[in-house]
Amino acid sequence: MLAACSAGEDGRAERASTTSTTVVEVRCPDGSTLPDGDPAMPGPELAAEDRGPGGRDGALDIGTLLPRTGDLAFLGAAAVAGVQLAVADLDAAGGVLGAPVGLRHGDSAEGSAGAAAASVTALLESGADVIVGPVASATASQVLPQVSSAGSLLVSPGATSTGLDALDRGGRLFRTGPTEALQGAALADLVVADGHRTVAVAARADDHGRAVTDALAARLAERGGSVLARADYDPAAPDLGADVLGRLDTSADAVVLVGLAETARIVDALVDAGQGPAERAVYGTDGTLGERLGDLVADRADLACLRGLLPVTTPDAAFADRVRAHDPALDDLDAAGLDLAAESYDAVVVAALAVAAAGSDDAEAAGAAMADVTTGGTRCTDPDRCLRLVAAGSDLAYAGPSGPLALDAAGNRSAADLTVVAFDAEGHLARLGTHRAGR
Repeated sequence: MLAACSAGEDGRAERASTTSTTVVEVRCPDGSTLPDGDPAMPGPELAAEDRGPGGRDGALDIGTLLPRTGDLAFLGAAAVAGVQLAVADLDAAGGVLGAPVGLRHGDSAEGSAGAAAASVTALLESGADVIVGPVASATASQVLPQVSSAGSLLVSPGATSTGLDALDRGGRLFRTGPTEALQGAALADLVVADGHRTVAVAARADDHGRAVTDALAARLAERGGSVLARADYDPAAPDLGADVLGRLDTSADAVVLVGLAETARIVDALVDAGQGPAERAVYGTDGTLGERLGDLVADRADLACLRGLLPVTTPDAAFADRVRAHDPALDDLDAAGLDLAAESYDAVVVAALAVAAAGSDDAEAAGAAMADVTTGGTRCTDPDRCLRLVAAGSDLAYAGPSGPLALDAAGNRSAADLTVVAFDAEGHLARLGTHRAGR
């Protein structure tokens, strides 16, 4: 790496010239060394194919509402591949309720008005008992009433908004991705594990900012820490950086940024004040931790050392190989390019186990069994073994490639393996490992 974070005489970080031939290590305020990260690459196009019969009573029919086109299309190929692999594994195990699993594909197409609703209509008309998706919370809020009123289940691998719980009046929403509340608690654990006890938080004054920050603060208090200052802000404020900077307690051990694209303005203000990620511990959340942030800050390299958690599980090598083998279009993607494959796989398998346990594809019966097949009982990870346990009348606790789920009464996971990330010396995101959240 050709750039380094080090303390200069004025307390600001100095970076070695990028034209230097001397390779130096990057060390962050806590003394840790960052690995190299790589710019995000676009995902491949995927021609999702329907398979098997559909619209059958007494058999499981899956529909997908994943982003094959639109603003989030870069996430779609891996998610769809995870679903297709799960269906193949279930069929190899003999199917569900004695029949092959039917599969029909839709497109959430974020950014295209009405596209998600039209896809849901087509999926429901085809007889989908369970719809896997979407990955965006806003899309989930739009289609949930439609899915619920039709008597089907919605299982999202990526919709994180805690506010969705209030919309789920019929118990039809389940999530295999972590909610904002679980992320906030997990981030508190990471901050404490890094040796910090006090934080200053800058958070959007909206449901997302409040949900993450409230969970963070509660978990910090449980761990003996505290939030010394909390700057809830309007992301459209004209002097956002200066306003937030003026309200953050400089004595806090760490700064936590809970925002979206506007976070770039706050980072620039912190850097200008000598409080950037190179000078003090700065953490971000999922809306902050992406390559796009590097395009928005004054200097991408100013992001070096900023760290946090992504609400996805980086697939282990064995599962990644299985996904790539199942779909050759994904051959060139590393494990980081397969985000949401594990969560999408688990969405299908949990729904299938619930249907098998209920002995019916009826949404109310299957929905009542969703939490049960992920908590208590015998731990199982293989769909074939799990289905055999169900057939034998045994209680089970399914834990798939995304880790333990332990769905709670609201259908949200209470345990998850999140990915620890940090920006490297050149401002690209590097994956550092896994952080177990919850149980």
